[in-house]
Amino acid sequence: MEKIKVAVVGYGGMGGWHADHLLNSDVAELAGIYDIKKERRQCAEKNGIYTYDTLDDVLSDKSVKIITVAIPNDSHEDVVIKALEAGKHVICEKPVALTLESLELMISTAKRNNVLFSTHQNRRWDVDFLAIKQIKESGEIGEVLDIESRVQGSRGIPSDWRCEKIHGVECCTTGGFI
Repeated sequence: MEKIKVAVVGYGGMGGWHADHLLNSDVAELAGIYDIKKERRQCAEKNGIYTYDTLDDVLSDKSVKIITVAIPNDSHEDVVIKALEAGKHVICEKPVALTLESLELMISTAKRNNVLFSTHQNRRWDVDFLAIKQIKESGEIGEVLDIESRVQGSRGIPSDWRCEKIHGVECCTTGGFI
């Protein structure tokens, strides 16, 4: 079976995570990454990963069928729309949009171009989530009204752009979110 080729846009924390998982996948192959920061592209190259010079280079690569978008939240819409318009299937990091209108535009663009559009929900495969799902489906408990689970970043409290209001999230200096 031929592996499907995936490009990752953004080579920060989650982009690196996606790239690593694609390098070890049985069904998908990492075609390469693109990041607006030259130093991140150089880092990928040092890791033996092909890099694209521009987003347009990614979009014009006919071998790429899926694009994973792992960039700051406020930049999702533009990149997602361009990828969908280029006929690529898109998996976008969460939160996928800052407004309902933005999300609706992405969904309608995917439908118009007959491509798939999804949000990456990595927590759905975590052991705790799967355990709760199994308990619920077994009928051991009654109707589930609410489940709350929080993860504050894989290496502690999120930082850098994740704490800037312009990107859709604002956190205070104590690490909580406003």
